[in-house]
Amino acid sequence: MELGARLATHAFSAGAAGISFIVQPMPGSDQLFVIPIQYLLTASLAKERGASLSKAAWSQVHQIIWGGGALRLMLGLTLGLIPLAGAVTNAITAFVTTEYLGHYVDRALDNPDKPPPALSIQDILDSITSLFTTRAR
Repeated sequence: MELGARLATHAFSAGAAGISFIVQPMPGSDQLFVIPIQYLLTASLAKERGASLSKAAWSQVHQIIWGGGALRLMLGLTLGLIPLAGAVTNAITAFVTTEYLGHYVDRALDNPDKPPPALSIQDILDSITSLFTTRAR
């Protein structure tokens, strides 16, 4: 990832996290801000490279953005009931999903004919499970 793309991704991620933290008391309200920020990041990275994303990559981008939104909403409706834990969790998930989105878009722009597959919930669960099983041994 080039320096400009990395800095843009970090800036958008920090902005998404900050907004998610601030508006967390109203579950779901962060979607009004974070989702447009993530689409703006995607467009910004593509414009910086002077390239466009393929239809397959856009499909994955939509899945990452809306999947992250669903995750934040689910966590907001559960952990959001705990005052500080909900805000922190909301900010972390906004930051992580925006960072992942930036890295995905960068990789997709590297190879527009065959974009990489997006990370699935099953991939995340497998990673977490392998961490615990490796440590248990």
